[in-house]
Amino acid sequence: MIDVISYEELRKVQNIERDNKELQHLEEDFFKKVREYIASKQKILNENKDKDNTFSRVSIEQIEKELCNIDNILIDLCSRRSKKIILQAITNINSRIHDTEKMLPFEERLYNETIKMLKENTSSFMSCFEDKPEIHESKPISTAKVIHFLEPTPSFLWNDGKTYGPYNSGDVASVPFQVGEILIKEKKAIELITK
Repeated sequence: MIDVISYEELRKVQNIERDNKELQHLEEDFFKKVREYIASKQKILNENKDKDNTFSRVSIEQIEKELCNIDNILIDLCSRRSKKIILQAITNINSRIHDTEKMLPFEERLYNETIKMLKENTSSFMSCFEDKPEIHESKPISTAKVIHFLEPTPSFLWNDGKTYGPYNSGDVASVPFQVGEILIKEKKAIELITK
């Protein structure tokens, strides 16, 4: 266990992660130590910014470069760990055993969400091979006709229990489909086309 982290120790953590196929264990206080290390470097930087001597300028340049390198190390470490987690999720998609012991809590969420997304993707992919009945769009079956009466027609009771009419010559009305068909066939009305 590292008591105080240094730039060299941080590089060592990065190299161990890089050189091993499996996810490496990070100490619980790793992030706290890195934050403290960065804060100490930032403090030295702030203390020396106002000093105008060669040693201070060189020291500031070195610390700024080191802070930039630390950012790069941390980004690389995160990227390598994320890649390993995603590859582990791909490998274990159908497994019942999921070793998440070396994962940090947010990395475990990434792992679980990746597994979930991969399973959804597999399901969608496989559903493309299932036979699905073709659905043909059909025009709605008309239950009424709009007709223009050519001659007077007395009222009548239809099988739907409603009374229709009386209609005068020139009237326009919506009547049950079958009624319209009969009246058109008997030349007592003509159909009006509606859109």
